[in-house]
Amino acid sequence: MRRKKSHLNALIFAYIIILLTCFSAQSAEWKLLSEAPRGIPIGAVNQIAIHPNKHNVIYIGTEGMGFLVSEDGGKTWVPKNQGFTAAEEGTVSGFQIRCIAIDPSKPDTIYAGMAAFGVFKTTNAGTKWDNISDTLEDTFTKVLAIHPAKTDTVFLGTDGGGVYRYDVAQNEWTEKVKGLKNTYIRALVMDPKDPKVIYVGTDGGVAKTVNSAESWTVISNGITSRYVLCLAIDPKDPKLLYAGTDGGGLFKTIDGGGKWEPIGGEIWLAKPPAEDLVTPSGDVESTLVVSSVVVNPINTSIVYASNQTGVFRSADGGKTWEKINTGLTSTIIKCLAISANKSVTLYAGTSDGKLFAYTEE
Repeated sequence: MRRKKSHLNALIFAYIIILLTCFSAQSAEWKLLSEAPRGIPIGAVNQIAIHPNKHNVIYIGTEGMGFLVSEDGGKTWVPKNQGFTAAEEGTVSGFQIRCIAIDPSKPDTIYAGMAAFGVFKTTNAGTKWDNISDTLEDTFTKVLAIHPAKTDTVFLGTDGGGVYRYDVAQNEWTEKVKGLKNTYIRALVMDPKDPKVIYVGTDGGVAKTVNSAESWTVISNGITSRYVLCLAIDPKDPKLLYAGTDGGGLFKTIDGGGKWEPIGGEIWLAKPPAEDLVTPSGDVESTLVVSSVVVNPINTSIVYASNQTGVFRSADGGKTWEKINTGLTSTIIKCLAISANKSVTLYAGTSDGKLFAYTEE
C-alpha cells in the first residue's frame, strides 16, 4: 500500500512540474526593449551579445546604426561607432555590423565584423574601435567566435572566403579552409569543453574540425537542405547540436554530426514543400527557413528557434513546439540570444530594427 501511495505521489509531482513548465511558457510574453529612433533607419538587428558578468549590459549589431550599447537592460541605448568605416560616407546610417564576439576573460574587449570592411576591435567596451583587418584577405564578415578556455584566438566565418583564425598576440589572420567544400559561412559554434572542436554551417551543409580549423570534414549526413543558416550546441552535451536550414527546416544530431535527424513535430518539416503545400503550422514554406536556434543553458531540453513567422519553443529537445509570439509585434526574426542569471531571458532581434526580451521565471 505504501509503495502504491509513493508511486502515486511521484506521478502527481511529475504532473505538477509539467503543468508549471507549460504555464510558465504560456504566461510569459515578449517585451519591446528598443526600436528605431524616429527618422533614423536602424535597419535589421543582426546580432545580440550579452555581457558575461553584467547581464543588464546588452550589445546589438545593426544594419544601419552600427554598434549599440545598453547598460540598463535595454531601457536606453547609446551608439558607439568611433573608428568604424561607414558604408555611406557622411551618413549616420552607414555602419553595418554583422557579427559580435566578446572576450569572456576581458569583457571590455569586443570584436565586431562589418559588412564589407573586416573586423574591428575595442578594448574599452566600444568607446573606440580599431580595424584589425590588415592581414585579412576576405573582409565580408559573417560570424565571430571566441572560446572561453582559449581567448588568445578568434575565429571568423566570411561570406565567400571561408574561415579565418586570428592570433591575438601576433595580430594576424590566417585562412583555414582545408577540407571545406563551401566557403560561404553562415554559422560557427565551438564545443564548450574542447576549443579545438568547431562546427560551421555553410551553403554546402555542415563542416567540423577537431584540430582548431587546420582541416575540415563535411558532416551533413541526413540534412536535406544544403543551406545551413544557424547552429546551436548543447552546453552540457556538446555532441548534441541543432542545425537550422533555408528550406529544409530544423535538424538535430546526438553524435557530433555523425548523423542528423529532422525534428519539429507539427512545426518544422524536413523537406522543401511543393509550391502550393501549406505546412502543418499553417504557413506556406516560411517555417522551413530557420533563422536562429538557441539552447537554454539551465535546462537544455528547452530549445528556441525562429523564422519569418516568429519564435517557437520546445521543452522536449525539439520533439514538439509551441509558438510564443505574445507581445511580439514584429515577427520576422533575424537573430536570437539567451542570457541566464536568476532567470533565463531570451532576446530576439527583428528585420525592422526592434529588440524584444522574453523571460522565463
